[in-house]
Amino acid sequence: MIKKLMKSLLRIVIFVIVLGFVVGTGCINTIMFHPEFARDGYDEKSPGYVDIGTNGVRIAAVVRGPERGKKAIIRCHGNAEDMMGTLWALGDLAEQGYTIAAVDYPGYGLSDGSPTEEGCYRNVHRLYDWLIETRGFKPEDIIVDGFSIGSGPATELAATKPVGGLILEAPFLSAPRVVTRIRLLPIDPFPNLKRIGNVKCPVLILHGTKDNVIPFSQGKVLFELANEPKRFVPVDCGYHNLLPISLGENRYRELIVDFMENGIKEEQK
Repeated sequence: MIKKLMKSLLRIVIFVIVLGFVVGTGCINTIMFHPEFARDGYDEKSPGYVDIGTNGVRIAAVVRGPERGKKAIIRCHGNAEDMMGTLWALGDLAEQGYTIAAVDYPGYGLSDGSPTEEGCYRNVHRLYDWLIETRGFKPEDIIVDGFSIGSGPATELAATKPVGGLILEAPFLSAPRVVTRIRLLPIDPFPNLKRIGNVKCPVLILHGTKDNVIPFSQGKVLFELANEPKRFVPVDCGYHNLLPISLGENRYRELIVDFMENGIKEEQK
């Protein structure tokens, strides 16, 4: 009886695990992405809007500032927001002579398609290529900045293309590990912990000590895995969506500009 009971329990455990894998992998995009659709007042006439898509597929981007600014910063937006909503933190950098650019992931804002990991990479790569081909930027003059889920495509771009620097704000080790902490699924979308070692440019990481979405510890681990030169800025009492406010908006922008212009100074390490 005991052996039969143990076998039955083992079958149930195996079934639950297999079911979890099937459901987790089959519904991963639905679970992972929370698209922000185009809001009222946000359309093709919005300041800086440009369609950088190819082959009839719309890839909505916004580019503000000089035609060829001192540097360009690609902002990879977070979840439940679009490219327009993510630019508020960078504020007046465009007025200071920098080119500020962002792109909607597939299914977000005005971009065509449905959100997928590969689709996010594609759209961010397309913006990178467009800045080089159309605006004439050199790769070393492009800084990529990823917030939250945007840390995934930002890290992937910096690991596979030459850029002048990588900024990660409230980054995770991988998307599922935000919840599981360790790898439980056979797939591991946005594996920042595996890619950060391939990033050869300067790295700046900001993370709030009271982040209520992505554990502060995950930003620390990524920093430890990153190559030099690198800098970690803990934002005291900073919550997930309020890093610039918690740090102070002026201080936040000064930090970004200093990194874009000077990289990591010896005394900052």
